[in-house]
Amino acid sequence: MYKSLAYKEWLKVRWFFIGALALELLVLFSLFINLRAILEFNAAKDIWSSIVLKNYIYFNQVKFIPLIIGFMIGVSQFYTELQDYKLKLTLHLPLKENNSLLFMVGFGFTLLVILFALLAIILILGSNIVFPAEIINAMLVTLVPWMLAGFTVYFVVANLFIEPLWVTRRMLLVVLGAEFISLLLLSKGYAAYKNILLQLTLITIVFGYVILLSGFRFKRGAK
Repeated sequence: MYKSLAYKEWLKVRWFFIGALALELLVLFSLFINLRAILEFNAAKDIWSSIVLKNYIYFNQVKFIPLIIGFMIGVSQFYTELQDYKLKLTLHLPLKENNSLLFMVGFGFTLLVILFALLAIILILGSNIVFPAEIINAMLVTLVPWMLAGFTVYFVVANLFIEPLWVTRRMLLVVLGAEFISLLLLSKGYAAYKNILLQLTLITIVFGYVILLSGFRFKRGAK
C-alpha cells in the first residue's frame, strides 16, 4: 500500500522536483560565476574583510530558493488532492488516516531534504576550494534557517489545501506561518541564529503535525 502511495505522490510532483533541481543548479552556477569574478578582481584581504568585518554573505543568492522549492512541492502535491475530492479517497484507504497523511507529508519532506542536501553539498564543495573551514561552518549554520523556511512553507501550503475552515484556521495558519518564515529570513549576518536552531527546528516540526488536525476535520466533512 505504501509503495502505491509513494508512486502516486511521485507522479504528482516529479516535474516540479526536476524543475526545482534545475532552479538550484542554475542559481548555484550563477553564484559561482559571480564568486569567480569577485576573486579575480579583488584582493584576498579585501574579500576576507568583507566577509569577516562586514558580514558579506557571498551565497545570498540562494536565500529564497528553499522557500520557492517548498512552495512548489507543496502546491504540486496537495492541489491535485482537492480535485474531485481525491483526498477523501486517500483518507479512506485501508490505512489509518494519520498514517496516510504523515506518509504524504513525509514523502514531500523527504524530497525537500534531498533538494536542500544537494544545495548544501554543492555549496560546500564549491566554497571549500576558496574559503577555510571556519567560513564553511558559518555558511552551513546560516543556511539552516533558510531551509527551515522552505520546510515551513511546505507544511503551511499543505495545511491550507487540506484545512476546511477558511475564515478561522486557514487565516490563522497564514498569519503564523508568515510571521515565522519572516523571522527565519530576517537575519542578515553569519550564523546569527546558531543558539536557537533547536527551538526553530521544533517550531517547524509543529507546523508539520498540524496537518493531522486539518485532515481529521477534512475527512469528517467540516467544509
